[in-house]
Amino acid sequence: MKWMPKFLLILVLIGNFIVNVSSVAATDINTAVTTSLENENDFLNSLKESQASLPDRRELFTQKNQTLTSLMQPLNQLRQSEGITSTTIKKGDFELHGNYSFDDIADSGSVKLNWDKLPNLADGYKVERSTDSEKWEEISSNYGKKVKILNVYPNDAKYLKAWMAPITDLIEVDEVSLEEFNKNYKDYIEDDGSSIYDGLYFGSADSNGGWVTGVNDLTDKSQPVVAKFADTGRSIILGHDTIATAGQGGHPWFNKFAPKLDLWVKGLQNQNNDYTMGANTIWLSGTKVKFIDPNGDLAQYPNKGLPEEMTIKPTHTVDQYYLYNSDAIRWMVFLPTFTNNGSGSFNEPDYLYDNQGRKVGDDNWYLITKNNYAMIQTGHTTGACTDDEAKIIANTIYYTSTLNTSNSGIDPKAKDNVAPDKPNLTSNDTNNNKFDLTIKSQDNPSYYYYQVTGNVNDKTTNKTIPKYSDVIQQQVLSDIKGYFYAIDSNHNPGTNAANVKYKDSDPSKVDTSAANFLKVTQPNTNGNSATLTNDQLLKNSKNYIHVVAVDRDNNISTVQTTKISDLVLSNRSVKVKVWMDSNYNGIIDTNEKIKANIPIHIFKKNTDDSYEELQQTSNSTIKTGNDGTCSVNNLQSNTYYVGLKISDCRAMFPTVSGGKSISQLINNKVNTISHDNYFLTTAIIVNKDNDNRTVNLGLIDQLGFISITKLPQLNFGISLIPYAGSISLPNPNKDENTLTIEDNRTSLQTDLSDYFVPYKVNIQLSAFKQGKEKGLQGSSITLTFPNENTVTVSSEQADKQLLLTQQLSQNTEDITKFKNISLNVPQKSIATIIKPGTYTATMTYEIEDTP
Repeated sequence: MKWMPKFLLILVLIGNFIVNVSSVAATDINTAVTTSLENENDFLNSLKESQASLPDRRELFTQKNQTLTSLMQPLNQLRQSEGITSTTIKKGDFELHGNYSFDDIADSGSVKLNWDKLPNLADGYKVERSTDSEKWEEISSNYGKKVKILNVYPNDAKYLKAWMAPITDLIEVDEVSLEEFNKNYKDYIEDDGSSIYDGLYFGSADSNGGWVTGVNDLTDKSQPVVAKFADTGRSIILGHDTIATAGQGGHPWFNKFAPKLDLWVKGLQNQNNDYTMGANTIWLSGTKVKFIDPNGDLAQYPNKGLPEEMTIKPTHTVDQYYLYNSDAIRWMVFLPTFTNNGSGSFNEPDYLYDNQGRKVGDDNWYLITKNNYAMIQTGHTTGACTDDEAKIIANTIYYTSTLNTSNSGIDPKAKDNVAPDKPNLTSNDTNNNKFDLTIKSQDNPSYYYYQVTGNVNDKTTNKTIPKYSDVIQQQVLSDIKGYFYAIDSNHNPGTNAANVKYKDSDPSKVDTSAANFLKVTQPNTNGNSATLTNDQLLKNSKNYIHVVAVDRDNNISTVQTTKISDLVLSNRSVKVKVWMDSNYNGIIDTNEKIKANIPIHIFKKNTDDSYEELQQTSNSTIKTGNDGTCSVNNLQSNTYYVGLKISDCRAMFPTVSGGKSISQLINNKVNTISHDNYFLTTAIIVNKDNDNRTVNLGLIDQLGFISITKLPQLNFGISLIPYAGSISLPNPNKDENTLTIEDNRTSLQTDLSDYFVPYKVNIQLSAFKQGKEKGLQGSSITLTFPNENTVTVSSEQADKQLLLTQQLSQNTEDITKFKNISLNVPQKSIATIIKPGTYTATMTYEIEDTP
């Protein structure tokens, strides 16, 4: 037997491997700005309708040979704290000056008047006020001063002092019985009507104590003196049953004052006898009264904020009719249901008719005034009045005290009655995620005219001569208090779209504590502007904002209604650049590739946390170019999110700028208007300081999350190679025939199982070498799977990869334990060099995406 020679060779296959991570397009976006709109306060919902805006009652006047425009001072020429000075429009016998200012603490404005003293003044000064410089009224200018009142009471009914004591210390009350006054009236009033008293108060008892002249009525001697007292401008206040129906016996001397109040009284002589009463047996009675104008002058001082409706002690009128064409002011009326002096019930007053059957008056009144005269029905319940009634009496005393003994005075009743201009809205970009809206309005003034008269004693003629001051025009401008606003989907502003809120349901008192009120902290000095900062505005950009201006006299402008999107600037832009961030550092390195043809989508977040895509990016036509960039233009200042549709970038993920981690992935299709899945960035702020900024989107591919953790360890040991023939050598350590691949892709986002691209593992065998010499040419390695399938890779195919395995499962360790791995050595030939020695080769494994 011929033995073929054998060679002893040491054959070692060193199983080296190379994991080749291919370039992958990641699918998220990075930005250096990470502030987002989160935890917003809910914006105000629409509030229920309240009273309509106060009417605009601008007063325009014309002077003879001189237009009002030429007299008007420019608005806001002086700080409110310094006041607005008056303008002299007509020179008089002595100078008069005015100044209007608003007191924020007292929440009211006033005109302060001062004038030159007149020498040889007979008594005091009267101040007249007008709103057109033609029709004048005497007004009280004694506000803030102490007034002295003489209570002339019937019988023992001296109650006024007790009523005033808890109300105010500005009213000093002396008392005298009517009977005593009639006897000694000269002790209280001089022959010329002058007096130490500012006013007389009569009444406070039912029937004024009775019907006896000289006891319950004035006399033929005292009445003319009281009338002269009133002619000086001093106050005359008449209580219940002073002026009374003549048909009941009446008080004929008190009744002489009925014409001073324009009252028509049954049976009174020297009045229009063509008038006829209705059911003249009715005494209109009640315990509830109401202000006709709760904002009127009488209701302002010294007691402000009186209730519009109030309870009084039982009282009534009887055959006393207020005339509709009267110059008197009917301040308060009884509220139905009325009674007939406490019995029965009815809802209509008794009317007074002319000879053509037209209504010319009625008997429903509780308080009327005319100049310095007043009559109030308090007193039917003898000696009793409610706290509110006492406050009304105090206010009436001041309102009718028109004679001023000093050379200065205050008019707190000159109100700004003109509404401000409709607000102007201007948006401002900010450096945060808020939206600033500047609201600004200009208030409009009312104009008042003043003149002071005083009588001086002429020693030559021993007569009094009237002197007249300058006529001044006073601008009354309270200025802007603040703004009410509301946001809703209604483009029609309506009467109260801004949801004006009133304090205690009083239309004269806006509720500045309301959540939707923006206060102007320094009226006039800061341009009357207020800033609304609210991150909900941008999210409600499809809605409308309604705003009204309110001045400090509570006049309300018309509604400014604007679509929010029209307020926000729309000339901003964002540039997006996409590249493959292979080292995950969030920085574009020189060796990293850009990613072209990626569609870019821009979103904004709505109040319901949904993401709404901007229309200009919704059709996927905005894509990155060859340089990896694209621009999205015409953006409003807002907070945005850049999105990549998942279907456009499978197997790619975004990196966080500046860090080796993956961005938060937001891909819930329920939260996007289009119901597609997107990768979204964190918040990107676009405003004046972040205009045309570049947002870098670093992407990585899925192969960065797949790795080989274990390879077969191949060492075929020492073997005898026959001189002729081939040989197959198994790996002696079968326990090392294992390939383990770890898949961490779904750790990024668990609900993206259908998003990943399957991978495969390729294998490649290098040529065997002994030192620098090749050998074992044509050798190959066969890997046998447990199912007997095999993969054979040849050292002669060193430039060609063979598929070893496909992806089997996901987010697990894919372990392949081969049944056998063997080295196949061919028969020695001319092409095969086999020399004794140690041979090595390299086995390369590569993970890649499937095509």
